[in-house]
Amino acid sequence: MAQVAQAARMMTRPAKSFAALSRCVTNPQPAKHAEVFSEVRERLFQAYAERTPTAVRALDILASRGGSIHNDHMALRSFVDSQGRSGREFFETIFTHFGYAVEDSLVIPGLCVNARWYEPPEETNWPKIFVSEMRIDELPDPAAEILYRHVDGFYDVQRAKAALADGAGAVAELLETPPWNPTAQEEQAIRQLGREDPKIDNAIEYAAWTLTHGHRINHVTILLNTLGLDGVQTLADLNALLQSQGLEFNPAGGTDGWTQGSRAVDLEQSSTIADSVEHVFACGSRVTVPCSFLELIQRHNGFRGFLGQNAKGIFSSTNVQRSSQPAAVA
Repeated sequence: MAQVAQAARMMTRPAKSFAALSRCVTNPQPAKHAEVFSEVRERLFQAYAERTPTAVRALDILASRGGSIHNDHMALRSFVDSQGRSGREFFETIFTHFGYAVEDSLVIPGLCVNARWYEPPEETNWPKIFVSEMRIDELPDPAAEILYRHVDGFYDVQRAKAALADGAGAVAELLETPPWNPTAQEEQAIRQLGREDPKIDNAIEYAAWTLTHGHRINHVTILLNTLGLDGVQTLADLNALLQSQGLEFNPAGGTDGWTQGSRAVDLEQSSTIADSVEHVFACGSRVTVPCSFLELIQRHNGFRGFLGQNAKGIFSSTNVQRSSQPAAVA
């Protein structure tokens, strides 16, 4: 537990502050309700660290070598319901309340997913926020029926505003606690559709993960630009260091098999395979399912944003076939 607490502190209370330019952040507006957001962030990162031992281990490895940790961004997943209510807009209400600036929308190739990112006030050490949402109406009817049964009606902006009015605890609970409680049979019925049609497998995996875990942190990201480790100049160097220590990476492609993007597009990203957790479904079944993971990122030429093609590869870190296979236990 001490390592978990230390990892959460490293991500939320870095030992060293970095200029906005080195963090590739440009948002001059002041932070709002900073104490509240700082508490929300600490609660969320503590919960993330508890369920993501790979991230805890990576942070310990890097810190023990003198690395300076900065969290580039954290990512959340959501849905668009049958009435067109948007998870992305729901969470935009929350983050803009704290001074985050609305940035670019992204297209994720081959996935029925909208995405947008949000820039923190440059006076803070807060991470960027990457929010995605699945367009359920583009999934096969059997999956859409299950998802709408649980999701419909949740994304009422008034719910977000009520949590903000109630304070840090309410906001953290809204983000961390899965709001739906599907059965294991429902989750497996959705995943089965991906096994039957590989063309939609990535979308189906996203849907099943988000139905199970809701809006808890999907991943956090270590920024290589500010890490300052001798012998670690490229993302390939960082990948190799952590792999040499036994961390398992998502083999989603790239020239080295692990890295999404390149210097040519000013953005390189890699990610570990999601750690698995035991989840208790509504039917009482205890099933081991993929949960959260760690991302690594290197930004070039001050590039601040994100790329849809990179995101597609990163998303697959939570796919069952890239993680521990789910197996029901007593």
